[in-house]
Amino acid sequence: MKQKRSSRPELGEPVILSLPAVVEYTGTYIYEGSGFQATAAQQYGSSPFLGGLKSLSSKPFHKVCSHIIRTVAGFQLCYAAKTWYGGFLGMMIFGASEMSRNVDLGDETTTMICKFVVRASDASITKEIEADLQGWLDDLADGGVEYMPEDEVKEAAAERLRISLERIALFKAAQPPPKTPKSDDEEEEKEDDENKNEK
Repeated sequence: MKQKRSSRPELGEPVILSLPAVVEYTGTYIYEGSGFQATAAQQYGSSPFLGGLKSLSSKPFHKVCSHIIRTVAGFQLCYAAKTWYGGFLGMMIFGASEMSRNVDLGDETTTMICKFVVRASDASITKEIEADLQGWLDDLADGGVEYMPEDEVKEAAAERLRISLERIALFKAAQPPPKTPKSDDEEEEKEDDENKNEK
C-alpha cells in the first residue's frame, strides 16, 4: 500500500510559490539635482533618488528585498502582496537614472526610468492592471510616476545609442593618429632604393 505523501515540504526544502501571470511596463519620474547629491551613492541625509516611489511605503505591500546600486545610479526593489480577490501578487522594480537633457532655469534634473515586472497568481489580476497602466501607477505612486509606452522606450533607447556612438566617433576623431614604427619606414626606404637600382 502506497503511503500518501504529505503536501507540507520537508525541513530545508524550499517552498515555491508559482505566479504564472506576468505583465511588464515602464514608468518614469524626474527628480531635481544631479551628481552625488541626487544618486543612491548618498548614504546619509535625504536624497530625492527614490522620490517618485516614496508613497509605496504607505501601500499594502511587503518589501521582500531591495538592492541599491550605489556606484551606479540604480536600484532593484521586490514586493509581495495579497490582493482583494484572494490571489497573490509579486512586483519587481528595476530603476536606472540618467541626466535629463532639458535644464530649467539652471537647475539640473535627473530622469529615473523604472521597469516594472508584475507577476500574479491569476491572469485576471494582470489583465486588470494592463487595462489601465497609468491608473495602476497612480494608485502605486500617488501620481509620482508616468507610464511610458513601449515604442517610446525603444525610441529613447535608440536615441541614447545614437548619442553614445556620436560621442565615441568624436573621441576617436580627436585622438592623434598613431605614429608609424621606424622599422616600417626603414623597410619602405630599402624597397625604394632597390627599385631605383633595378632601373
